[in-house]
This record gives sequence, structure tokens and C-alpha cells, in this order.
Amino acid sequence: MKILLFGGGGQLGSEIIKRGYDLNFEVISPVTSELDIADRFQVMYLANQVKPDLVINAAAYTAVDQAEEEIQRAYATNRDGAHNIALAAEQCQARLIQISTDYVFDDTHSEPIKEDAKPSPLSVYGASKYAGERAVQAILGDAALVVRTSSLHGKRGQNFVHTMIRLLSERDLVQVVNDQIMSPTWAGWLAEVLLDLGRIPAQGVLHACGAGAVSWYDFACEIRQLVAEQLKTRRVAKIEPIPARDYKSPARRPIYSVMDTGRLTGLLGREPISWRDGLKAHLTELGYKL
Repeated sequence: MKILLFGGGGQLGSEIIKRGYDLNFEVISPVTSELDIADRFQVMYLANQVKPDLVINAAAYTAVDQAEEEIQRAYATNRDGAHNIALAAEQCQARLIQISTDYVFDDTHSEPIKEDAKPSPLSVYGASKYAGERAVQAILGDAALVVRTSSLHGKRGQNFVHTMIRLLSERDLVQVVNDQIMSPTWAGWLAEVLLDLGRIPAQGVLHACGAGAVSWYDFACEIRQLVAEQLKTRRVAKIEPIPARDYKSPARRPIYSVMDTGRLTGLLGREPISWRDGLKAHLTELGYKL
């Protein structure tokens, strides 16, 4: 199977390339600096040259707080880029997997969110990603697969795990929000899931995230517990819980964004990796002995 991957330089895209190679997929991914997915001509030309069987759009503007000021830039990538990639997939008669986020939801949920729940984003980032979902569905309908994930972390790039490890070494105290609940997702696991989904006729919207629910504070404490003794520093910061209202950030985030993954389990015949096991796999890749 030939896959055209957008966003191959990111933490998810790099994992797709690595695992695709291991599984004998032919993964072709343009260099991000050389292709602007907001430029329809560039995207269409590339797709015509590659003639893929499957297109995966893992490219995104993900700076959640910065998006509140860079609205046009966020929409150019997350909505317009998705629109262009859907047009290219339609032209090549290729399947499309569009990556989206739990941030399309608001604060009204208190139990795992199903795929048919109505999105109501709280931030520019969430709104631009939901606009991307709608742009893809307007062109391809349910022939496209929209995969929403949550709190992604992986070996490559910036993410909460890497930030916490750095802060634990640099500070005496780190404050972390304790009343926002989510499901951390290891990019290596999600990459394998996406490649498996590429083999089957999955359509519509699908939730794919780590199993279980945890606050950012408890997630941070788990990271500290696993790496503290191996940090090459004289001190390891303490972690203090704070409510979201005391953490000043430009973008609002959902208080509860745990997603129901029952449909994913039914399609693949296996449960998602737990958020703890995903974290351990990530830290092992970084060289920590667990």
C-alpha cells in the first residue's frame, strides 16, 4: 500500500514513517518546509505525482495558546489545509484519514465522550480543527475517516512529557493543573492504530486515545515517579496541584475530554494501550530504565 503522509516531521508523523517502514508500507511524506498544505496547487500536484492508495493528514497547527492570536494561521493549516488534502484524495480516489482532537469538545461532559457527541470548541485551536473535520466531510462524506485523539506525546518534538522532564531538572517547584481530566496518548501506539485502520474500510468519526482517565497533575506525578532517580541533577522539583482557574492561559481547555474508544476496539479487536503503558513505552524510547 502506498501512503501519502502530510505532517511526517511531527511526533505522530515520524512514528507513522518508522512503523510504516517496518511493516513494508510505502510511505511518502513531503518535507514540511518545502510544501504548504494551505496551497491547493502544491497539494494537488504532489498527490497526482504520488498516486497514493491512502492519504493521512497528520499536519496541524498545534500551538493551542498561540492560536488565540494567530487565528488566520491556525485556520490556514487546520481547515484550509485539510480541505486541500481532501480534494487531492478525492481526485486520486484515495482513502483519507484526517487526524483531529478532543479539543473539539466543551465543558459539558462528565463521562467518556462518544463519536456522535456534538462538538463545541472552547478555543481557536479546537474550532480550527473542527472546521477541518467539516471541510473533509463536505468533500468526501463518510468515505473519509476522522480520527480524534487526545494529549499526544512521543519521542520527537515538544510535548507535556518532555516539558515535565525538563522542568523537574530546572526548578524546585512545578505547578500543574489538577482538575482537567484527559487520556494521554502515546504517538507510537496511535501510529500503529492508523496503519491498521488503513487496511480496513473504516469510515466516519473514530475516537482513538490511551485507555483510562487522569488529570494533568497526576500524569505529571507519574512522570516524576518514573524518572526522578535517573535525572542527572542534584534536585528534582516537587509538583504542586492547582485548579485550572489559577493557571492563566490564553486558550480555554475542556475540564473533561476523555473519549469513548468502544468503536475502535470493535474495529480492531483489541483494547487501546493504557495511558500508563504508553507513558512507559515513551520513556523507554528516551532511554529511561523502568
